[in-house]
Amino acid sequence: MSFRGRYEYSLDTKGRLNIPAKFREILVHEYNSELVITTALEGCLDCFPLAVWTEVEEKLNALPSSRIEVKRFKRFYISGAVECSLDKQGRVLLPPTLRSWSGLDQKDNNVVIAGQINKLELWSQERWSAEQEYITGSSESIKGIVGVLEELGVSI
Repeated sequence: MSFRGRYEYSLDTKGRLNIPAKFREILVHEYNSELVITTALEGCLDCFPLAVWTEVEEKLNALPSSRIEVKRFKRFYISGAVECSLDKQGRVLLPPTLRSWSGLDQKDNNVVIAGQINKLELWSQERWSAEQEYITGSSESIKGIVGVLEELGVSI
């Protein structure tokens, strides 16, 4: 099953996020509610089922550690990772460090939960809006995205 769709929820005062029922069903039935949440370069959080995260770690571990860019990315991405589980109400507790990194510790506690096939992205509403504006805000950014997809053999 794939994670697709976009939902808006709010963090509670303790930093817990309710996972949408559609996503929660996949996480519970396919992945035993075990998650890894980490910092993403775009300023959001990547939320992986633990089994998928294990595959990501294996791929990252296979990269040449002689490349400084690889070392820096691994340092950033792996060190930001936190194992979490859904509670009985289908919520996940986001640690303060992850809330701070992603801008989810601000007064506006609205979270956009975006399905990304094998993972979820957790965005502050402010950063999500800025990302959407960047993507659709100019014909140059649209052309650039379409060009990369075509290079990769994807036409939509």
